[in-house]
Amino acid sequence: MMLVVGGLHLVAPQMMMEAPMIELTSTNHHHIIRAAYGGAYLGIATLFLLGLANRGLRASSLLAVTVLFSGFAFGRIVSIAVDGLPVGLYLGVLAFEVIFAVMALVASRSNAENSLHK
Repeated sequence: MMLVVGGLHLVAPQMMMEAPMIELTSTNHHHIIRAAYGGAYLGIATLFLLGLANRGLRASSLLAVTVLFSGFAFGRIVSIAVDGLPVGLYLGVLAFEVIFAVMALVASRSNAENSLHK
């Protein structure tokens, strides 16, 4: 999913900003979205995929998934508490962030246990 989101922010930044109703009106706006969402998400997706492909990187990749998605969820929860409820789309995204963080944490523990038994 990070590959898709990153790729879309990279090639179609204004389209990706339509849901939150943010209008990109300058070169700087496009630059920040392509870099912070496009490039960063693609880099993060690469880290996740490296952990899938390389057993030696699995623990660090699972930790990255756990920390990143927990951070996203935490930021959304703070925003809900401070700013109020966003549109349903973002509540769904929050649910997926929590699910992915928990799944990565469980997989990380399982990966650690399997490493100890070898």
